[in-house]
Amino acid sequence: MEYSKFRRLLIRVIAVPLLVTVSLAGFLLWETFDLNKSLQWIDHTDMVLDQSGHLLKLLVDMESSKRGYIATGDETFLLPYIEGTKLFDSEFQALKQLVGDSPAQQQKLKSVYAGYQEAVEYDSRIIALRRAGRADPTLVENQLRKHDLDALRSQVEEFQIVEETLRTGRVETAHRRWMLMITSCLVLGLGSGVFLALFTGRHLGKLGDKLLQHEERWTAVLGSIGEAVIATDSEGRITFMNTVAVDLTGWPAEEALTQPIGQVLKLINEESGMTADNEVSRVLNDKKVLAVANHVDLVTRDSREIAVEHSAAPIFAAEGKVIGVVLIFRDVAERRRERIATAEQAALLELTQDAVFVIDMEGSIQFWSSGAEAMLGYTKEEVAGRIAHEILRTEFSEPFHEITALLMRTGHWEGDLINTAKDGRRVVVSGRWALQRGNRGQPPRVLVVNSDITQRKRGEELLVLQREQLRALADRLQWVREEDRKRVARDLHDQIGQILTAVKMDLSWIARRLPESEGDVLARLKESIQSIDCGVKAVRAICSGLRPGVLDDLGLAAAIEWQASEFASRNDVLCQVSVPPVDLHLDGDRATATFRIFQECLTNVIRHAQATQVRVALSQEGERIVLVVADDGIGFRESDLSNTLGSLGLLGMKERAQSCGGDVLIYSSPGSGTTVTVRVPLDTPRTERGEVCIS
Repeated sequence: MEYSKFRRLLIRVIAVPLLVTVSLAGFLLWETFDLNKSLQWIDHTDMVLDQSGHLLKLLVDMESSKRGYIATGDETFLLPYIEGTKLFDSEFQALKQLVGDSPAQQQKLKSVYAGYQEAVEYDSRIIALRRAGRADPTLVENQLRKHDLDALRSQVEEFQIVEETLRTGRVETAHRRWMLMITSCLVLGLGSGVFLALFTGRHLGKLGDKLLQHEERWTAVLGSIGEAVIATDSEGRITFMNTVAVDLTGWPAEEALTQPIGQVLKLINEESGMTADNEVSRVLNDKKVLAVANHVDLVTRDSREIAVEHSAAPIFAAEGKVIGVVLIFRDVAERRRERIATAEQAALLELTQDAVFVIDMEGSIQFWSSGAEAMLGYTKEEVAGRIAHEILRTEFSEPFHEITALLMRTGHWEGDLINTAKDGRRVVVSGRWALQRGNRGQPPRVLVVNSDITQRKRGEELLVLQREQLRALADRLQWVREEDRKRVARDLHDQIGQILTAVKMDLSWIARRLPESEGDVLARLKESIQSIDCGVKAVRAICSGLRPGVLDDLGLAAAIEWQASEFASRNDVLCQVSVPPVDLHLDGDRATATFRIFQECLTNVIRHAQATQVRVALSQEGERIVLVVADDGIGFRESDLSNTLGSLGLLGMKERAQSCGGDVLIYSSPGSGTTVTVRVPLDTPRTERGEVCIS
């Protein structure tokens, strides 16, 4: 019964102001429509005035056009008159339709139209006489025609005066309606405001009193409970806390109100992982009581953890609608303080998937985790008390006694091990050992954590193998390319060169046997011989570019001198070369690789260095050949090229050297030029060279 009274009062508070507002809005809407209608009549009158003015202008233009023609006899003056006669009927009908609601105005328009027809008939006769040459241009347009035109103008002006009068009256009517609407709005708005203020204030007072009484009753009931109570709304925001909840959470009630439940009541459920927010959402959705008795901690405002039991229940309104949740919890810390430290540690160790076990300093197993059982296949009963490295047949990266000595000194050890599982699998693990020194005379123990890295090791081995295969393939491709260059250069030199030489000899033979009287033919033969000489030079240049013969015939030192000379002559860059007087003993593969690296250095000088001078030094240091190429160019930072495609040339140089057992060192800095140092071994076993040293 109490709820029904509250509901009726609430409906009255809402419905009455709404009804008053709707009534006021309806009245204002009616006034607005009436004002809009008056404004439309004013617009209509303006249209009539505009149309009548346009019609009057058309009559004046026709009259002026006709007079110009009568006076001059020029037909061009008559064009506006003819055009006006065509437009007059349509313009007149438009005006007549606009005043269809006024019979008096329509009657005036009939008189205007009759006068217009008489004027047109008269004008037609005058125009015809003028065209026939029988009209006197100085006398025809006198008093009679002027009187007719003035009469038409007077009729149209009377029509406009009537419309102006109508417009003035309609404007006054619209103004009165506008003032009436403004006055009505002010009076009704003020009256409605006063009424709503009095009505709403009175009924809201009653409504507030009832709500306050209900709130005080509910607060008194919940506050008398000896357990902590927190209530929320349907969005999970706190609406009530009793004194017990304030003491447990550490939150004052005035600060906690309207806060999300998870901000104040921080519950950690060890089994479900649910927080207070989750549980409130679950209760709101399921509309059922949720009880959680064990494994729940409350985190207070000052970060203390208190073991609690709690439950959550929905708060129902009318018609079964859930409007909030009430949570009740109590302190049960005493029930959970009796936990054994070793049990906690064992539970934590069981969570990991790594093989975790504990051994003494002799290697005897004292603890064996489920992760170790899953990885190695031995159960806890099978390994208890046994020596770990014996049952697992552990392969250490260093002797076991050295590992124990390091443990005693530093307290930890890390390294890779190989264990043998129960089914015979070899498991590569990353071992992390930590020493726990004994207390009160207890012997020290070692915590062993082994992570399975078998797949990672296999992947690394596969990656190394693939890199070696790729390097061997690249070496093979380099060798094939050099052989192709050598073959093409040889074919060009031996075949094309010989053919060009034979053709030159034949042409020279013909030139010597031709008489001097065949001057044109001799000149053409000389040009052909010169073209053949150019062709021979081009073939030689192509052969040198493909495979310098000096590298195969005279060795690496001579080839470097020749290439440096060609570079200097072509690019106008000073090139200083220092080579040993006697050629170095270097097989063809390494000589070719070193020469190609030298060519790449010169190419980089031209493309990037902007150098004016290059210094080249070839020497022997012990069992290695050393080539140094230095320029005075702009230099660069190696970090700028390490992640860009621009460093592929440098990478190719390093790969060539590494394929022959050598290396390439590059030093450069902005503004200080670049120095490339190449070191290649003099002698490498032929079998090794055949596998990896193919340039």
